[in-house]
Amino acid sequence: MTLCRTDLRPAAAPGDVERMITRWMPGWLVLALAGVAVLAMVPFTPTPPAWAASPTGHLPPEIAAHFTADDVARGHAYMQGRYWLFTAGTLLRLVALAVLVFTPASAALRNFAVRLIPAHPALAVALYIACLCLAFELLTLPLGYYAGFVREHAFGLSTQTGGAWLLDRLKGAALSLALAVPLGFLLALLWRRYPGRWVLPAWALGSLVVVLLVALAPILIDPLFHTIRPVRDAALRERVLALADRAGIPVEQVYELDASRRTRKGNAYFTGMGATKRIVLYDTLVANSDPDAVDLVIAHEMGHWQHAHIWQGIGLSLAGMALVLWCGARVLSWAAERRAWHLAGPADVAALPLFLLVLFVLSLAGLPIQNAISRHFERQADRASLALTANPAAFIRAEVDLARSNLADLDPPRALVWLLYTHPPVAERIRMAESFISPRPRPGPGSG
Repeated sequence: MTLCRTDLRPAAAPGDVERMITRWMPGWLVLALAGVAVLAMVPFTPTPPAWAASPTGHLPPEIAAHFTADDVARGHAYMQGRYWLFTAGTLLRLVALAVLVFTPASAALRNFAVRLIPAHPALAVALYIACLCLAFELLTLPLGYYAGFVREHAFGLSTQTGGAWLLDRLKGAALSLALAVPLGFLLALLWRRYPGRWVLPAWALGSLVVVLLVALAPILIDPLFHTIRPVRDAALRERVLALADRAGIPVEQVYELDASRRTRKGNAYFTGMGATKRIVLYDTLVANSDPDAVDLVIAHEMGHWQHAHIWQGIGLSLAGMALVLWCGARVLSWAAERRAWHLAGPADVAALPLFLLVLFVLSLAGLPIQNAISRHFERQADRASLALTANPAAFIRAEVDLARSNLADLDPPRALVWLLYTHPPVAERIRMAESFISPRPRPGPGSG
């Protein structure tokens, strides 16, 4: 499995553009490190005006009944910053990809990799992809440090040291590299071996990777970042087994994650498939919520299980992947025919940023649809948890506890909910619980 050297050859008369890389890469490194140094000096405690003034306007009655003005203001201040950080991160990635596509940068990086390993084109492709990954990691490091460390400490949410945060970041970068290099190499190989016909094998490869990641993440990836073990509270385990029996789903164990080493936020999630399927609770949730509220969170995750949301999510992801691969193939074919943007041909690995740009733009365009589906899944799981427990008061307590610990925006703009929210807003979930009427219990068989 080697790539023909022709596929890596630079476009005609490149003018030794690869020398641009030797000038740019150190500059990127210096800028990234300088940004981290500047952000490190940002104080960890925000000034009082950061949330002193509560948002004006009419609050939903569910929020006014269950939260203080300080809860509303702090959540608004925290999430307002996160909205802007999402925008900044999106623009940063778009600009970086655009620079690689519309300037000689990607071609220069390709030439740089070929000059370093002229006798091994396949290794040159792998080096090119690794350099792309490292460049993006350095480019996004300052913003990631500010969003994930400085700001989390400023709002009293993070319990991590700087060294622990950096170690997590390095682990994430190594994992991304371990996935991106072989997958990018195989994609480039498919471009060469099956010109004009690579979409179907690429989709098959991507589908296999998605299924494997979903199945293996709980046992191979999650333990790299957390200590995950069965819940130690015997009473909690008994309540879980009783809930599972009522729900008619096979649950033998619920797991607890050592989130308190990193954050004060509470959460829980449903993950895996087949033998790796499991419910995982943050230890912060178990420690800071009353038993009935914890039971409601577990019942919510069982609702995802009952509705087979993992399998539905995989199916929708594969359908979306087919669409974006087809669109990416059309754009790459058009660019290769015209030898646009310094590309040497249809199998040129330097086209990878163009392919990623198409995928990124399509992903952004589809974000409202993805999030609308996610909110639908969450509403189904909410209703299932109430049907299973018939305890709307505990549901509301759990929702209030989670909203406070996570500094949720308690009155978010509708446009942002439509665009960014994977879960229904807090007020909507409380309103649904307040109007809940317990149906006759009718356990169904587990699925998924």
